[in-house]
This record gives sequence, structure tokens and C-alpha cells, in this order.
Amino acid sequence: MIAYGQKEMDYLAGKDPVMAKLIAHYGHFKRGVEQTVFSSLITHIVSQMLSNKVGAVLNGRLHALVGAYTPEGILRQTPAAIKGIGISRRKADYIVGLARGTADGRYDFDGLEGMTDAEVVAYLCQIPGVGKWTAEMIAEFTLGRLDIFSYGDAALRGGMVKAHGFKTLSKLRFERYRKKYTPYCSVASLYYYAVNDDDEAWL
Repeated sequence: MIAYGQKEMDYLAGKDPVMAKLIAHYGHFKRGVEQTVFSSLITHIVSQMLSNKVGAVLNGRLHALVGAYTPEGILRQTPAAIKGIGISRRKADYIVGLARGTADGRYDFDGLEGMTDAEVVAYLCQIPGVGKWTAEMIAEFTLGRLDIFSYGDAALRGGMVKAHGFKTLSKLRFERYRKKYTPYCSVASLYYYAVNDDDEAWL
């Protein structure tokens, strides 16, 4: 969950007139209920490379099978049982491997709070099945880090293109905006997600 307020909104509005219009239009966002790092990782692994709709369906099936996403709940099932609800064998292996590694102490998510953003991403990326984008989303939305701006996030890039009227968005241009919005890049991303999802023409 990203916790932010007027200070962060004023900072971003002062850095970019387009962002100022986005903030004025959408106001303050309140995020949903925060998950644990473990449950967030499971949710992301299930949903990787799938549409939001299909990912939600498969997560619903997995919840029905194992209950709440905990290492103990996952480990009561075999990879074959998890595969049987429509999840690929590779993802089923990742899910069980993550649960086993968490249960035996190989992965210590309590220690993430004391790490820098880069350290968090690097730590999570060591887990099989977890890529950079997933790690960044965990840092942003589960740990509530305020300065995450993921170039690998298609929705974020789409929102930037739409909001600014860009024809293309190069990595160099993306990085210029990252520097502009630091240390509140995560907050800026919320507004770009909103405009990306907005069916109305922007500005």
C-alpha cells in the first residue's frame, strides 16, 4: 500500500505541469488492502504473462484449493495438484519452491524493511519465477516504497504516452521523468495507471 498525502502531491505537481493536471483531475488515491510479501509473490507468479481476467480466475482457483496464501497451505498440495487447476507446471514448481524456501527460512521477508529499494529488488529476483518487474511491484505496492518507477511496466508506460501525447517513449525519456519525480516516483505512477485505464480522451 502506498501511503502518501498532500506533501507528495504538491511536490509532483510542482515538477511537471502534466502531472499537476493529473493530480487535479483524479485527486488522492486510496489503495486496497495490503498483502504479505509471500502472498503478493504467489499472486504475481500465478498472473505472470496472463491477462488480468485470467490471472484473477486462476488465483481464485488456487485460493479455493489452498485457502489463504501461506507456505503451510501451499505445501499441503503437490505441484501436480496445483497444475490441475490450470496453472502451468513451471509456475506450479515456482509456487511450491517459494513456499518451501519460505518455510525453511531460506527467504526472510522480514529483513526487506531494512533494505534499500535496489537491495529489495535484487533479493526478490533471486527467487525462481520472480523477475525484475514483479520484484518492483512488490516493493511498490506491498512494501509501500515511494520511489519505484518500473520501465518494465506496460501500464505505466502507456499512461505516460497517453498523458503527455508522446508518439514513443524511449528509455532515455523515461529516465528523465524518473529523475524529475524522485523521491515520489511510486506516487506519480498511480496517476499514470489511472489515465492509462481511463476510457476517456485525456486533456
